[in-house]
Amino acid sequence: MASAALSSLMYTLEQLFKPNQSFVCPCSTQHLQSLYQNLSALQLFLDNTTTKDIETLKFIEKRIRDVIYKAEDKVDLSLRSIVLADCTENKEGACKFFEEELVQVEKDVDSLRQEVMQNEFNKHGSKSAVTLSSPEKSTIEENSIVGMEDDFNTILDRLTAQTDELPVIPIFGMGEYSERQMLLELVSSITGSKQETSNGELMEIVYRGLKGRRFLIVIDDIWGTEAWDQIQRILPKDNNKSRILLTTQLKYVADYVNNPDFLPHSKSFLSLEDSWNLFTKKIFIKDHCPPLLKEIGKHIVQQCQGLPLSIVVVAGLLVKMDLTHDNWKEVEENLDSFFGMVSERCQSILSLSYNYLPQYLRACFLYIGGFREDREIDVYKLIRPWIAEEFVKARSNKKLEVVAEEYL
Repeated sequence: MASAALSSLMYTLEQLFKPNQSFVCPCSTQHLQSLYQNLSALQLFLDNTTTKDIETLKFIEKRIRDVIYKAEDKVDLSLRSIVLADCTENKEGACKFFEEELVQVEKDVDSLRQEVMQNEFNKHGSKSAVTLSSPEKSTIEENSIVGMEDDFNTILDRLTAQTDELPVIPIFGMGEYSERQMLLELVSSITGSKQETSNGELMEIVYRGLKGRRFLIVIDDIWGTEAWDQIQRILPKDNNKSRILLTTQLKYVADYVNNPDFLPHSKSFLSLEDSWNLFTKKIFIKDHCPPLLKEIGKHIVQQCQGLPLSIVVVAGLLVKMDLTHDNWKEVEENLDSFFGMVSERCQSILSLSYNYLPQYLRACFLYIGGFREDREIDVYKLIRPWIAEEFVKARSNKKLEVVAEEYL
């Protein structure tokens, strides 16, 4: 992370600017200030850059990261030699070595700054664009249902059918099952608290809690018939119009839990018309798509191949940008290069959304990868490492914990 590398080195320099730092030679002050200014300029560039040419930006970020890591190593090692110097003569030599390293680092960073700024000038110096006003651009709403009205009505009919038995309504389509996690969630829903005990005792709590009661249980993303066998053992069949709704990506699982003739198959792909409707709903509230953008917009939608997640994420990307043909054209070209096999499409398009995150949020986002998948993350356990890693910057006299929660 280029931004994180810059923040780390700038933090080190900020400590050296504090009063009574006797181990830093006075003659180094000017070089420290010059270095800090160049680092600030690079940080400002990253914060303000518009991520249109993603490949070029990746190259620039790698250059910044490589140079800054080497610079930080030089600064840290030379400072360490000053701290460990055990006599006046050794300390003077260490200070001289620190100043020499600092001068070289200053030159390297200044050269990098000029390289980055020249690249940005060459890329945008002669470019012009016409911007459409967009007062009706929407903040992304996540509750649109497009092209699935029939599925919705089918599920609703099955849930409200006048039968006393305990039917299972499986939804088969695109999407880890953990027996213990499922039991803990059920127990929490029934008793209002999570209970850490054996699976056998949890199963008994669930059965006793549901016995004689009318319930609706929704189980998401079942990955095997064994999972269903374990679940159905703890569900009482009292013929009281209770219902179970489950989703799975595997057709054989859906067939296993119920008669396949009774199965509502959720559509995995939208028609081109429904895809366009979903796309425009996510970007515009009342207005239609401007004529200037309609053709390229439909081409972007076609590349999403009817995948709702792809359509929603692309729309979320475009809604943050000015409504210009150039912006949409560059997104379209990036989609051409990033889209691979259908199974990789969602991950590829989500990476585009990551590329448009502000620099200061990228390191925070990537840090989440250190936590286990499909598990709740304690906010405190997340933001404290963010602060320790210097990802969170002080803002208008707010506590760092408050700023970190705003980042989250």
